[in-house]
Amino acid sequence: MSFYEFDDNIKNEYLEGFNIRKDYFDSEIHFYAPSIKSYETEDFKNNKSDSFPPFSITGSSCSLKCEHCNAEILKSMAPALTPDELFEKAKAIYDSGGLGFLLSGGSNGKGIVDILPYINTIKKIKSDFNLKVIAHCGLITEEIADGLYDAGIDSAMLDIIGEEDTIRKVYHLNATVKDYENSLKRLSERKIPCSPHVVIGLKHGQIAGEFNAIDIISNFSISSLVLVGFMPMHNTKMENIAPPAAEEIGEVFLYARKKFTGTPVLLGCERPYGLNKFKIEELAVKSGLNGIAYPSEGIIPFSVKLGLKPKFSEICCSLIFSETALPAIEIGGQV
Repeated sequence: MSFYEFDDNIKNEYLEGFNIRKDYFDSEIHFYAPSIKSYETEDFKNNKSDSFPPFSITGSSCSLKCEHCNAEILKSMAPALTPDELFEKAKAIYDSGGLGFLLSGGSNGKGIVDILPYINTIKKIKSDFNLKVIAHCGLITEEIADGLYDAGIDSAMLDIIGEEDTIRKVYHLNATVKDYENSLKRLSERKIPCSPHVVIGLKHGQIAGEFNAIDIISNFSISSLVLVGFMPMHNTKMENIAPPAAEEIGEVFLYARKKFTGTPVLLGCERPYGLNKFKIEELAVKSGLNGIAYPSEGIIPFSVKLGLKPKFSEICCSLIFSETALPAIEIGGQV
């Protein structure tokens, strides 16, 4: 039972977003708990430790050492340091009845995740096992875009940053906003299913280029948009930086919902801890987002109270566009 008291009163500014979701997507709201980490609440839990794991092709190594991450995120991913190792891990997922995996890794000094040596292996994995494969990439070159298309990945994920000062000071990268826009353009031109991410509060806890990033993304055909909140992490230069207030994050939610009326918009894995986490998720529901990854205790029955119909999946939330028949969760006899 949640110790946070959710407020079911939806203010007028959020009611617009809430109604957009209901008009375009009926009353369904999706909740996700891929096996990137173990998850359990009173409402549901993920059942398989290997149903949708994350792999890093660089292990825990990353050249950028970004201020907010410092390669800490990579430590939660199993290494797949060679194409053969990735194939064996994929086979193990298939043999155990798993669903797929997320393939990521650290960037080189140019902000690129060197996925090209893995393209043929991904293609064989798709052919032999028909697993869902998501690639979380850095900047996308023409060659990488061609490779991802040829491999037949189910979705490409990449962060879109809307302010160059953030790129330099947080990512330590000599790149431009246009470089990120061109990365998305290359994926879009090849009609690769794409789920761009926007990190809210990435510039040392401040809202900076987030609205511009959403504007940039709105110029392209995407499969889903994933919003995440800056979360201070241990062993990083931003571990003591306060994230934006929940209300500031909610403004970004609402802006994105209005920009993408017919495209799924979700709250992804990362967001601040504590009471702020509950409030952020409450505003995600009220602003009409389509789903939440790793929802907090109580948010599912809260969504039911607002007249929504929850559905649950153990795959990555970015694949919402590929889901056709997820079972509704029964809560107190309601569906």
